[in-house]
Amino acid sequence: MTRRQREARFVNEWLMLKFPTAMQWRRVRVGPIPDKKLGRLMKITLRWVDAVVYDGTNVYIIEAKLRPELGAISQLKEYVRLFRETPEFSMIRDKPIVPILLLPYEWKDLIDAARREGIQVEIYKPRWLYEEMGWKL
Repeated sequence: MTRRQREARFVNEWLMLKFPTAMQWRRVRVGPIPDKKLGRLMKITLRWVDAVVYDGTNVYIIEAKLRPELGAISQLKEYVRLFRETPEFSMIRDKPIVPILLLPYEWKDLIDAARREGIQVEIYKPRWLYEEMGWKL
């Protein structure tokens, strides 16, 4: 299984556990639609968030990382900003947004840094991922 496939399965399973009845979009492009002249260039730089969830009250923007990356914090903050500029989400762009960093185990430094930035951290430990990665539960 590739890294992207592992991450997709990880996110999909967690979404079904955490938000089984909420509206969900997975692997979502965020940001304004580029004009035709910039379209080709923008295909390279478009931003893709792992998931967006709307539960009728809040919008949750979810970014998952299978390995620790401090850059995930700035990435998630940028996704929140770009979400508000995304035409497809114009009906819910003014709802409260909760950024979530989804991790398979606790990385103290990353978790502390994310929380300082107002990012909610969720830990999900599926057995299959630990077995595939050779990690201990």
